[in-house]
Amino acid sequence: MEGPTAPISILLVDDDRVHSRILEVRLRAQGYRIAVADSGERALAQARLCSPTVILCDWLMDGMNGLDVCRAFKAEPALASAHFILLTSRSRVEDRVEGLDCGADDFLSKPVDPEELLARVRSGIRLHQANERLKLLAEELRQQKLRLDQELEEAASYVKSLLPEAIGGAVRADSRFEPCNELGGDSFDFFWLDDDHFVVYLADGSGHGLAAAFPSISVHNQLRSRSLPVDLRDPAAVLQTLNAGFPMERHQGRYLTLWYGVYQPSSRTLRFASAGHPPAMLWSRTGAFPYRWLKGQGMAVGLFDDTTYGNESLEVGEGACLLVYSDGLYEVPRPDGAMGTLPEFMQLVEQCRGLLADDDGLDRLLSQIHDATDNVPFTDDYSVIRALLS
Repeated sequence: MEGPTAPISILLVDDDRVHSRILEVRLRAQGYRIAVADSGERALAQARLCSPTVILCDWLMDGMNGLDVCRAFKAEPALASAHFILLTSRSRVEDRVEGLDCGADDFLSKPVDPEELLARVRSGIRLHQANERLKLLAEELRQQKLRLDQELEEAASYVKSLLPEAIGGAVRADSRFEPCNELGGDSFDFFWLDDDHFVVYLADGSGHGLAAAFPSISVHNQLRSRSLPVDLRDPAAVLQTLNAGFPMERHQGRYLTLWYGVYQPSSRTLRFASAGHPPAMLWSRTGAFPYRWLKGQGMAVGLFDDTTYGNESLEVGEGACLLVYSDGLYEVPRPDGAMGTLPEFMQLVEQCRGLLADDDGLDRLLSQIHDATDNVPFTDDYSVIRALLS
């Protein structure tokens, strides 16, 4: 059960003792707690002790006048929210504009009408209380945002913990992943399925936040644990099975784009399928074959039950390099307000093919992207995988 409400505190600031006393009696009769000061300096000292809800201050006073007092109150964060009413016999619009510019919230004409006095005070109390409720609500929202940001940061750390480390050997692969302020749905992996089949894939869930991350993390866990009831060496069958298991109706309207490839070193063959994902890029570091953009024909996973997927297969020549990425890497707002496009990104990657073969190739590619976008912050998670296929 809530305790009794504390009385409203009102501060009267007036160097006219008679006028101040009349106002004090009228207001005290309404149950308000009254503090009185005869100068601006004493008013500030009183206010720091009683935190008034409403301040009634005469405009014309010796020393600090009403405008000076108003400025002083509004300059102190702890006192600025008090509802400040200037008492004045001035009626010109210019005077009232000057008072408002100094921070006054209301005016009361002298001589003061008793009923108008009480009405203005009641109005000021309502406005002050409404502002205090808004401040409390803003603080609650701030705390909730802090908790949400912390949860998203923890979720991003979890997603990072699932991602693969760089590997060497017959296939050398490394990656970069960067979550934005709002966690997205990127997840990816690369691993040896057996001695002669190397899997690489990248999934990107639609939207942002935890709800977007869950489907792609679920896909990631099924593929890594090899619990998906399908031959993981068959990209199209993998996408077909995932599409059957992730209808968007069961995932808050979310869907996934996915690029999935399997490289077989013994035959130097790369098989891949795509579910609405941006095309991967394949090129030769030695110039043994022209670069190609590897784009599949299937729709995103989860959109339509009757979607079918087909495998693409090609022989990989000497010095092959594969680049797989998410759209967060190129859908970046530019300083002119336009959004980066896939064709622009494809052109940039083609220009960077030479440096991508270096050990720090991915970092140099990201540096080129930042330069091209004038270091505008990314608005989505981005992921990129580079695999050097010997």
